Amino acid sequence: MREFDPVSLEIIWSRLLNVTEEMWTTILRTAVSTIIASANDFGCEIMDAEGRSIAHAYRSMPVFNMTMPNVTKEILKKYPADTLRPGDVFLTNDPWLCAGHLPDIAVVTPIFFQGRFVGFAGNIANTSDIGGSLDAKNVRDSYEEGIFFPICKLYDDGEPNELVFDMFRWNVRAPDMVLTDIEAQVAANEVGIRRVVALLDEYKLEDMSALSQAIRGRSEAAMRRAISGLRDGEYYNEVYTDGVGTPLKIAVKIRVKGDEIEVDYAGSSPQVDWGGINCTLIYSTGHTLYPMACLLAPDVPVNEGCFQPITTTAPEGSIINCTFPISVGSRVNTGWYIHGAIFGALAQALPGDIQSGNGLMSSLHTYGFDGDGKVFNAHLFCGGGRGATSMGDGMGLNMFPSSASNVPVEVFELNSPALVRAKEFVSDSAGAGKHRGSPGQRVVMRKAPGHSGSLNIYFHPHRMLFPAQGIFGGGDGRRTRVVLNGVALSDDPEKMTQGYVGLESESDELVVEFPSGGGIYDPRERGRDLVDRDVRDGLVSPEAARGMYGGE
Repeated sequence: MREFDPVSLEIIWSRLLNVTEEMWTTILRTAVSTIIASANDFGCEIMDAEGRSIAHAYRSMPVFNMTMPNVTKEILKKYPADTLRPGDVFLTNDPWLCAGHLPDIAVVTPIFFQGRFVGFAGNIANTSDIGGSLDAKNVRDSYEEGIFFPICKLYDDGEPNELVFDMFRWNVRAPDMVLTDIEAQVAANEVGIRRVVALLDEYKLEDMSALSQAIRGRSEAAMRRAISGLRDGEYYNEVYTDGVGTPLKIAVKIRVKGDEIEVDYAGSSPQVDWGGINCTLIYSTGHTLYPMACLLAPDVPVNEGCFQPITTTAPEGSIINCTFPISVGSRVNTGWYIHGAIFGALAQALPGDIQSGNGLMSSLHTYGFDGDGKVFNAHLFCGGGRGATSMGDGMGLNMFPSSASNVPVEVFELNSPALVRAKEFVSDSAGAGKHRGSPGQRVVMRKAPGHSGSLNIYFHPHRMLFPAQGIFGGGDGRRTRVVLNGVALSDDPEKMTQGYVGLESESDELVVEFPSGGGIYDPRERGRDLVDRDVRDGLVSPEAARGMYGGE
């Protein structure tokens, strides 16, 4: 088959999507860390022989989908197609090629069919540890952030590269956990390869070239049609992040011309020498393409064709396009604000499609040794309140622009000597509006009874200075609040110089109130029944209902 009728193409494309879903499920069921097996911080992809993405699992981390093709193309530069062999498996965590910081590890395996190289199965997953400092707020360069793997072979013709495995064994915390997760990534690719080979055989395809061209071509055409519906012109916006005590600016100018878009980040703040909040260009590009897909072609399964009409540029040496060896470990503290800059810029062109500001996701990470000397290393992912849209209230506890999952308290406590005393919505925190933002959530944590040592909790909070913004008359959300033993550390964010707090006794208590989402439109336009429901559910107090929504 060299040509595909619409029905056949839809069937085969759906089969490929199912292949990536099976890859994703393989990792989910075989990984052991909370950050992968519970938080779902990974993604899976099928690519053609030139490294171009064709299909990915719909639950995949969006930025991983956007960066995976770049990794694979770089592999082909170092290892040309005629040198690849069955049994080769490649690995890298290069932040400037992959997903922007060292814990994100790409594992890529070539696909062979009837003796010919025809494509790649690949995935990226956020490992539970990559060595380096646990205090992400105080790192000064990439060398302090962990071990850096350039593109290398994890397996060579089916044989393990013991040097790579030894580097993990001797440089990361809980190496058994890390290596088990990496083998889960390898296994997922093997599943994908078997399913792709079966599909090619069933449909009598020699390779994936024609299929890739057909799928990418249709996606590109759909995106170009969507862009053509926008008014030509330049759209500008800027947003601010907390930085590391000093606010930093993300400036964006979006140029629409015909069926193409240029996204330019000139004017953004220069890169910062410490704190890990810088973004590599490939990571920033991923966080540019994803919101564009959400706005312009939400119904089209994302692949590389979707982004052919979109180019991204940023000044070298800026927080959007940083240079090696600057620190990048906490790049989400910048990159997760990019979609807000884009939404704000396109508010004029697509007022009914954008959303108000998001509370963003945060993570509480514990690491140490229990009384038996066993290592614990667990992450509690907590979604902030999502912003409202023209269609309705913000989604609760959502991770956008990440696709990670909230980690169940029970799973976190099983893997960590922590006691979560409360995990609840914060009343009156949601940005008010005709459609309100989602409320923030409060997590109250102590050391588990019987744990003899101190419990260090590592985190790098978002939105200490700038709340999620409401739009079109909607109210802003709430900022992050951090309280340790009754003292509000967040009252003076500049004094939160450490990226962790220590709980020494069982009575020590950490309270983190994660930020909420912004609202949209005038709050007094909100339906009385909706206000009453929020009051009944405890999300809005009677006093706030009267003050913000004009109730009696």
